[in-house]
Amino acid sequence: MDAEGNYSLVDGTGAELGKGEAKVVLAGDALELRPRAGQYRLLPLRDIVTIANANFQVDMLMRDGRRLRLSALGRRYEDLVRELHRSRNELIMRDLLMNERLRKPGVKAELRPFRGAEGPCEIRLYETAMVLMPLRHGLMRVRYSDIEGIESRDHVLRIALSSGELIALTMLGREMEPLWNAISDAMAELSRETQEVIRSAYPQADGRTLEAAAALLGEGRAASRWEVEDVSEELWKGLEEEVKARGLAFEHSHLMSRGRKDMVRIGMKRSLTGDVYIWFAVPILGPKGNAVAVEATSSSGSGRATYFFRITPRASYHSMDEESLEAMAEGCMDIITAGLREINFRRQPIYLTEEQLRVEPWSKYRFSAMLMPELRELRARFIGRVPHNGEEEWKAKVEELLAFNTSAKSDSARWKDPDDDMGEEEDEQG
Repeated sequence: MDAEGNYSLVDGTGAELGKGEAKVVLAGDALELRPRAGQYRLLPLRDIVTIANANFQVDMLMRDGRRLRLSALGRRYEDLVRELHRSRNELIMRDLLMNERLRKPGVKAELRPFRGAEGPCEIRLYETAMVLMPLRHGLMRVRYSDIEGIESRDHVLRIALSSGELIALTMLGREMEPLWNAISDAMAELSRETQEVIRSAYPQADGRTLEAAAALLGEGRAASRWEVEDVSEELWKGLEEEVKARGLAFEHSHLMSRGRKDMVRIGMKRSLTGDVYIWFAVPILGPKGNAVAVEATSSSGSGRATYFFRITPRASYHSMDEESLEAMAEGCMDIITAGLREINFRRQPIYLTEEQLRVEPWSKYRFSAMLMPELRELRARFIGRVPHNGEEEWKAKVEELLAFNTSAKSDSARWKDPDDDMGEEEDEQG
């Protein structure tokens, strides 16, 4: 679609780059700016960080700091706002949902105030999450595993989240029951799959144990040893044995001896291919520490690399007492868990450089890196990864990475294995 009006473009310092009358054209994955007098500009939708619309003006913040304001759009204002959000939301959904299967196509509803959005909204159900697409707001992804309850009362579908938030949907009409049932079915399927993996690790588990463990470990969550043992001591032993049986016995043993095994966390996640794998995180403290090591493997038999994340700023690590370091390590594992769940356990969005994110085929991750605070934190803490290229070589390079992390001064410094082509596409589990 297209519209005519006035524009103003400034850089990150507020310096004017252009203004006047212009035609704007929304075409594919970009917005064309065609001034009557001035430079033609093509603005990729992937470069737009935020869109604000009020008082018949549209303000866009770009990734590079530029700001574009459109005004005097006349009758085309509402159409442009709607189509701009729709096109960008579709692109974000394609990039962020990482090819998840669509369970239920768009359902129209009215959204009561939720995370700054309200009004006309489209709801789509995917494999692991519900997506809300407000007409005048960016999309919002809500994992089924974060839903604590659903009820219908007074023609309003209310969805309670573990965060304490409430999603209230009205004007659903005949779609009320089908949508409710579809969300409940998706939640039940995820819980069943988690329980099946738990049963494989601990066949003796009874129904109550399975339910409690599934709530603890559902959809990628990682639980500590004491949390799991509070449900069942035998379950923790079974999960550790499952990690070893799936090809990580050597790596698990070394990382447990190197790190704080009393602080280790274990989780599980279903991949987009239907495979279910186990992952664990263990903090490494001491003189050559300040890192959390993360491993994951599938039932197909191997994990591909060990990932390491910085716990604290490097400058302050050696001056911190043990109690503070333990607390920071727990917080770091919380951040890792949240970040991995948000990106569906993909690894490339974590380790690709800013330069790589600007080019194909990796530009599909730019939205993730730009819009997800959890991913931004993961990228900021990422130290490096050690591929599984033989046990002794892997062990030596783990020590090399940890030594680098201890000696590096800048928090942005990353360790790079010269034999690891980190730009190469991998068959990721997430």
